[in-house]
Amino acid sequence: MQSELKEFTGISAQESIKKLRSSVNGLTMEQAGQLYDKYGPNEFGEVHKESLLEKIWESVKEPMVLILFVATVFSFLIGDYIEGCAILGVVLINTIISLVQDSKAEKAVDALRKILSPQFRVVREGNIETIASKYIVPGDIIEFESGDIIPADARLIEGSGVLVDEAHLTGESESVHKDVKPISGDNPRLYEMKNMLFSASKVLNGHGRAIVVKTGGFTEMGKIAKNIQEAEDERTPLQVKLDKEIKYLVVLAFFSAVVVLIVTGIPRFMGGIPSDFGKFMKLIELPLLSAISVMVAVFPEGLPASITIALSLAVERLARNSVIVKKLSSVETLGNIDYICTDKTGTITQHKMTVREYYIDNEFYHMADILRLITDGELKAIHDIFLTSVKCSTAKVEERDGSIVNEMGDPTETSLIKAGILSGFKPAQFDTYKELDRIPFSSELMYSAILLQDAHGDKGVYIKGAPDKTLELCGSVLIRDEVVPLDDGMRQRILHDLSTRSEKGFRLIGFAMKKQGAAAKKLDGAAVKDGVFLGAAMIYDPPKDEVKQVIAEAKGANIGVVMITGDSKKTGFSIAESVGIADDIEQAIEGREFEQLSGEELAAKVEYLRVYSRVAPLDKLKIVNSLKDRDHIVAMTGDGVNDAPALKKADVGIAMGRAGTQVSQEAADIILTDDNFSTIVKAIREGRVIYQNLKKLVRYLITNNFGKVVAILAAPLFVFGGSALLPVQLLWSNVVMESFPGVAISIDSADETIMRKKPAKLSEPIISRTERIRMIIEGFIFGAAITLGYVLVYHYITPENIAAVTSFAAYIPSDAAKKFDEARLLLAGTVAFTITLLSPQMHVFMLRDGRFLKRLTAPNKLLKSFFLVTAGMIAAIVFVPTLNLVFKTLPIYDWRIWALIGGLSLVTSVFKLAWDMIIRRKVTA
Repeated sequence: MQSELKEFTGISAQESIKKLRSSVNGLTMEQAGQLYDKYGPNEFGEVHKESLLEKIWESVKEPMVLILFVATVFSFLIGDYIEGCAILGVVLINTIISLVQDSKAEKAVDALRKILSPQFRVVREGNIETIASKYIVPGDIIEFESGDIIPADARLIEGSGVLVDEAHLTGESESVHKDVKPISGDNPRLYEMKNMLFSASKVLNGHGRAIVVKTGGFTEMGKIAKNIQEAEDERTPLQVKLDKEIKYLVVLAFFSAVVVLIVTGIPRFMGGIPSDFGKFMKLIELPLLSAISVMVAVFPEGLPASITIALSLAVERLARNSVIVKKLSSVETLGNIDYICTDKTGTITQHKMTVREYYIDNEFYHMADILRLITDGELKAIHDIFLTSVKCSTAKVEERDGSIVNEMGDPTETSLIKAGILSGFKPAQFDTYKELDRIPFSSELMYSAILLQDAHGDKGVYIKGAPDKTLELCGSVLIRDEVVPLDDGMRQRILHDLSTRSEKGFRLIGFAMKKQGAAAKKLDGAAVKDGVFLGAAMIYDPPKDEVKQVIAEAKGANIGVVMITGDSKKTGFSIAESVGIADDIEQAIEGREFEQLSGEELAAKVEYLRVYSRVAPLDKLKIVNSLKDRDHIVAMTGDGVNDAPALKKADVGIAMGRAGTQVSQEAADIILTDDNFSTIVKAIREGRVIYQNLKKLVRYLITNNFGKVVAILAAPLFVFGGSALLPVQLLWSNVVMESFPGVAISIDSADETIMRKKPAKLSEPIISRTERIRMIIEGFIFGAAITLGYVLVYHYITPENIAAVTSFAAYIPSDAAKKFDEARLLLAGTVAFTITLLSPQMHVFMLRDGRFLKRLTAPNKLLKSFFLVTAGMIAAIVFVPTLNLVFKTLPIYDWRIWALIGGLSLVTSVFKLAWDMIIRRKVTA
């Protein structure tokens, strides 16, 4: 077990080296080898890759699939190989569909590995060597400089002007200055560990050495990798709800199969069970065929394919709106989202540190007012502020014709230079100032200073840092280009004025200068004292223009919005308040306070809290889990490595396309190509539409299948030796014919009030009790219509009229008596099959919202086109000889039978329309 980071933050660099049994000359080769054997390579653990056989087993062990396998075996037993192969084909198709899944954990961890440097410089036995990063061990001394990616968690032991980017871990957009001093406190947060360098952090400035404390899976990055691996892919809300429905259908299938075996089998074995196997199989053929039919009829075999096609069409629509969907099932989950946990930087805000105001002459001026001050001739303070911004900085900004073409360095420093450019002060105009000496920024000093000499030989010290520290160094203040003594009253007034901005979350930078004599060449403590306070800059990352309105829309849609940020509590709340996420500071919590909450305390507060600041990567995971435990369906947005575990754990993980890291994108389900919060709400609307329509699709298919089961169970009671529907007919109906209207209804237009409704909870069933009762009634009516058509036509046909009704001689090669009996059963079955196919094509129009004419005429070209296509397919099944052989049908030439088919096919639709009219009148009464 490797040591904890906090064991090294509170002790000196020398003590850290001693604790790790290393030295300033690094480890010996023997020590390094022993430590490598003990701790292993500086790499993350391998992700378990599920084999193809494991994936197939996960798919085929589903109850629905197992029952279809039983139906396949029964089909082969009675010698019906076509139907057996057809059922098996459906199982294979649905298995293939279920196998098409993303392995997000594997890809996300692979992306994490790519961040790390493949090689790095270490000190061993006093020599600097470049070795493969995987061989770095605790106790190694690493040497780094600007541009390097740190290969492991390490304690800084020496450094100069070290500035690193830790946003991948902390989420804090501001770069972090590092120094070697011990840190007070027993349990510092990651962002407080100013003497630690973390794996995958980028060195923006400076150079130094550090001793490695943690490697591989023990690093903070390693913990993230482990959490990504351990976060299992969970079933979506729709899948969970469908699982419950499938369980009901399994019970129905088993019960119905037993009933139909009894109903059709007992009459056949009244004379006893024959000893001859051939005769036994002949007697059992119809009961087994009926049992197969009912098992096939119960399950909506076409549902997986219909859902996949419907979701694929939704993916295309989302892609046109800047949403790339990686995981297909996440589309329907979007429709159930009732909480969005969003990153601040780049999602809520513009991810552009911007100077909003300057404090000059003891007054606040917006950027637009600076140009007015320049026009009025007040140049001294402004000139020196912009001079300091450019020269007393490690950042660089390139401009061409007043436009920014490139920027490098700390975002706060680049924002100051850009503000100068926008005010007409180009960096190049300060090139005449020669740098003589510099004091780099440090967390101890809280300021930086530079000694400059202008073209005339005049020298001055220019200071930039925290306003309170800058004021401490000043004895006067510049007001309207005049130097005024800085007494205690004015000092307190300035600090009070500036506090009004810091309380709102602005980042404040103070400026000062001091003239120097001709002999000045070096900067020391005396050189920076008794300066002139020039003013201060108010910097922030402004919210995107449309965010406030979009958050209001989200609230109107009963979606809670939570902001998670690496910034301070004040900064986070200020932004959250300005865009409407929070309205009370009590709704904000900082990392240290959050860490101390027990599970029960968090559960009690999680629905009230709206701003989480300076939280660790695993805290984000805790937030998501707590919301999910409260029966919420959660979307998590993020762009950093630190967001990856929470992105993967959330019901829908949403990564940024522009600013997002590859790790976050691999862990997410969805990628926003425009990094825009408004796009999330648009995607949720699309998700609600698809979820609403998929609910219609599920109810539609299950209702139809229930009706088919009723027909299969009822028909033998009225026609001895008959089976209203055969397995191959049911498969064609379930998999093909009902998929057409199913897919079409899934892209139907939305209810206008869809974004004002509450999203469905995970505990809320996809079919309510009222809807289930209605489905049973509609299913009975549909089944009764099929049975009635079957029975009426069976008894309508006589030896005298059969020749006028159909042509069957060539189809049934047997003696005359058998020809009539078989033809009558086939003709009755053809009518039942035709009603089974035609009725759902009409019924699907009644699933739509609105009055009768609107349901028929509302735009949906696909629905109307598919109706014509399926009508043509029904005609072909009835009249094309080859299809007659496949589906065991006969052509029908009697118009009275067609009138019967049309009338019975409309019964279910008429009932649904009448029911809806009654409900509508009750609501409006």
